[in-house]
Amino acid sequence: MSKSYKLLNHTEPMLVNEIEKLYDGYWVYVVNAQLAENGQLISGIPVVRGDCQFAGAEDGIYDKYRSKEYGQREELILFHPDGFIASLQILREANA
Repeated sequence: MSKSYKLLNHTEPMLVNEIEKLYDGYWVYVVNAQLAENGQLISGIPVVRGDCQFAGAEDGIYDKYRSKEYGQREELILFHPDGFIASLQILREANA
């Protein structure tokens, strides 16, 4: 059975637009995140690429990222518009 996530080997922070280009269509977990004053992600180190949010949680892969050395942790949802994001929009409209 194939895994729905991949552990990444990045060691240096990347700008958010670089992460978006590399991992378009995936969910990405980012550590040592730097945020703008408005809370938007500026840069960070991508460590997990998933087919869905928190893919691999059942394997405990996020446990090690709870320590202070990983700083602020964020997620980027880069699923294609016809997938997850579109589903969220439909749910929002239904609940409006």
